Amino acid sequence: MTIRRANAPVTWGVWGPHSLPAGREPADVLRAVADAGYDGIELGALGFFGHDEEVADTLGSVGLVSAGAYVPLRVFEGEEALAADLAALQDVARVLVLSGATGPLILAEETVPSIKRHVARGGRHPELDLDDDQWRELVRIVRHAVALTEDAGLTASYHPHTGTHVEQPGEVDRLLESTDVGLTLDTGHALAGGDDPVNLARRWAGRLNHVHIKDIVVAPVHRASRDGTEFGIADVSVPLGEGDADLVPFLDTLRTQHYAGWIVVEQDRRPDGGHDHAAVDREQARNLAWLDDHIPYPPDHRGHTEENS
Repeated sequence: MTIRRANAPVTWGVWGPHSLPAGREPADVLRAVADAGYDGIELGALGFFGHDEEVADTLGSVGLVSAGAYVPLRVFEGEEALAADLAALQDVARVLVLSGATGPLILAEETVPSIKRHVARGGRHPELDLDDDQWRELVRIVRHAVALTEDAGLTASYHPHTGTHVEQPGEVDRLLESTDVGLTLDTGHALAGGDDPVNLARRWAGRLNHVHIKDIVVAPVHRASRDGTEFGIADVSVPLGEGDADLVPFLDTLRTQHYAGWIVVEQDRRPDGGHDHAAVDREQARNLAWLDDHIPYPPDHRGHTEENS
């Protein structure tokens, strides 16, 4: 039973192939992740670490492996937008295969500005909820995306995400009940969306196949939702153990469920945040140290983790 530890480009403010903050290169991100002691990294935007066979060589040059990749889908923005995203999904799948990825292809709906202004809205603003026909369309598209992923020889996972139609507990449950896709549980997005990460892990233990561990301060989320101002998870992300997410009970739950797979540290940042790059690098080393102190199975000498018998 193994757990492997990764980080992701979004921690360094990478939201797209050209959004790396000034003064940083993709190689700098890889070196920071490797030097901190992580086992792998999610790929981020298509092309960020190179193309096709280049990706495996680039990651391998610093001793990292691919922990999966995130693909957002513009489900309700017209046929042309969706077709472009599904084509991108197939491109990402090809790169994951060529890079020998052991993590999943992570699906999500692209964020919706009107929902980002009312995160965790509960029963407020019912005009933002999907009707039954729209739910059927979302389920159809997710099933199609899963089929494309599996046709490529990969595992699919769905990431409930704030600012989308699948952020709140009832929405997450409805999607998972309607499909057989795996679950990427992001502790920060779950908490911001009104869920309890521990409860979510227990509700869907049999579907949980990928973890994003993220800590957030939740009060600004509630304030933004109340005021109708746009919310971004990068604005409330903090180092592990310093926010409001119950991360230790969450990791204990993974232990009791014998979770095996990737735990990906994410501390989202905006690309234009004026970051102190060296400080970010040091912070991610501290995040890994925190994780290793609380991880269900202690790291062995290679940094991999195995359940004690």
